[in-house]
Amino acid sequence: MDGIKRRDFLNGAAIAIAGFSLGGGRAVAGVPVLNGPYPPRKTGLRGSHNGAFEAAHAVRDGKTYDLNSVPIAETYDLVIVGGGISGLSAAYFHRARRPNDKILILDNHDDFGGHAKRNEFDVDGRKLIGYGGTQSIDSPRGRYSEVSMGLLKGLGIEVGRFNTAFDQKFYTEAKTGMATFFKKGVFQADVLVPAPPRPGLVVDPDEPEAPGADIEAKRKRIDLYPMSAAARAKILEIETSDRDPIPAKSIEELRKVTDHISYADFLRRYWDASEEVLTLYQQKPQGLWGVGIDAVSATTCLWSGYPGGKGLKALHQAAAAGGGGHNEPYIYHFPDGNASIARMLVRNLVPQSAPGSTMEDIVTAPFNYATLDHPGNKVRIRLNSTAVRVRNVGSDVEVGYVRGGKLVRVKARAAVLACYNMMIPYIMEGVPEAQAEALHMNVKAPLVYINVAMRNWRAWSKLGINGVSNPGGMFPSMSLDFPVSLGDYHFARTPDDPIIAHLLHVPTEPNVGLGMREQYRAGRTKLYTMTFGDFETNIRDEMTRILGPGGFVFDRDVAGITVNRWAHGYAYTPESLTDDPAVQKVRAETARQPIGRVTIANSDAGWDAYTDVAIDQAHRAITEIAGMS
Repeated sequence: MDGIKRRDFLNGAAIAIAGFSLGGGRAVAGVPVLNGPYPPRKTGLRGSHNGAFEAAHAVRDGKTYDLNSVPIAETYDLVIVGGGISGLSAAYFHRARRPNDKILILDNHDDFGGHAKRNEFDVDGRKLIGYGGTQSIDSPRGRYSEVSMGLLKGLGIEVGRFNTAFDQKFYTEAKTGMATFFKKGVFQADVLVPAPPRPGLVVDPDEPEAPGADIEAKRKRIDLYPMSAAARAKILEIETSDRDPIPAKSIEELRKVTDHISYADFLRRYWDASEEVLTLYQQKPQGLWGVGIDAVSATTCLWSGYPGGKGLKALHQAAAAGGGGHNEPYIYHFPDGNASIARMLVRNLVPQSAPGSTMEDIVTAPFNYATLDHPGNKVRIRLNSTAVRVRNVGSDVEVGYVRGGKLVRVKARAAVLACYNMMIPYIMEGVPEAQAEALHMNVKAPLVYINVAMRNWRAWSKLGINGVSNPGGMFPSMSLDFPVSLGDYHFARTPDDPIIAHLLHVPTEPNVGLGMREQYRAGRTKLYTMTFGDFETNIRDEMTRILGPGGFVFDRDVAGITVNRWAHGYAYTPESLTDDPAVQKVRAETARQPIGRVTIANSDAGWDAYTDVAIDQAHRAITEIAGMS
């Protein structure tokens, strides 16, 4: 863990690192675990970790690999590039069609799962499990296809089980809620302002306030904001007025305006909001879109319930007519997020990798990484292996990958590229020009998911909070872990219990005229310059400012930190401010076309950052291969 500056914190962090090498025949739940690395317990800078991206960046920068310079080392029926949920799902679907085929899955990271990353800590003898990427199964009943839901059921995941696993009343009964923190330097002073109690489940510090909130109570709360009197008055007007700022006869007429202006410009033009007011809202979309309100359309933000749309009659008429989305609670969550889906896929593909067979036992099932690439497996998962060259050769496909600095060449009847779409033109021979251009347009959003293992959450309880919106801070949201108990894993029931706090960081370049793609590229450049020490310093500062009044002491209360850096995070999702729908439809279809005997998967191929999209695209890619046989 480079960059830790306090001796006391190093001592605490050592506990979190202690389980990295599991050895000596130690048994977990009665199952022996072999010596060797156990990636989920690595702390420090993770996600796209050092060693995972350098070979790919070299190819991007012009380095070439001659596959003819090395012999064919192995032959498979199918090679899959990318061991995330889409790549693992592709193997699952292919094996269902051809159970005797030999499959090789290559991944550049030292762990499988892609963005579905699992983080573990051992805090004073208590095992904590957190998500370092993909959080949850989002709206399975409303948005999951028959294919993606079928995969979940085939693995043994019954989404109804989360109705009891996720304690939806826990934080309400613990008398905690959301709050907004105003950071001195951005605002006039360090001030924590609790939000009013909310009925039902609230898991997002930036979740829009329920309609019908008491205006006088809101006024009193806004009066606590360390901002100018004029700014406070304008915020109250924006958040409570039922004035229709853009009279329109229909949602189509309204969208002719709101599709083509940012939410920031909407507040400026139609509410006369000052830059001070905009600072309060600037970071609200970052968790979903990877940029602030200057680069997301007014349509997107207003449809999501952001302030200023209370009186937009056309918007509310459309919502009432059925355009308002679904009402599924955000409860479909394993303790490690969708890493459990990846783990269940791996257990299905490589049965000897872990014991058990249910969605409950997967949570604490010990994984033997030494089994993943065993020569006797029908499906082999090879980590720390970066694909650098893919080509069609007659009726076969050859894939070259770099592992330990050496080029290795393998052959297969077909291949699936379940990697980042924007890398495909660099590694795949013979990509048509129009397809290469379309693939390059899928610029992924950089973002960072941080897990802070805490020895207790007494300070949070004393302050009456479980989540904090931090506009203007480095970490725009902080929240305590989801209250999920599943199998042998139990959530922290009292403030004295160890718990994980989740922090979000999104590097952006706002308010300088850059669009979404340009901000993603600029943010990625920023992110690669940041060390773990940079993150630790700012985590220490902002958590102390927010929680210090509740008795929080960083060196005493923090046991470990894992920073999951995703320089290429969310798949690019088209947005009306930047993308023409007709152009995007053609672009999406063009980008995912097969190239010879090579098909394309990943959520990128569906142009949306959701697990079900990754699964559906894997199924499409395997169906295309089946049609080639």
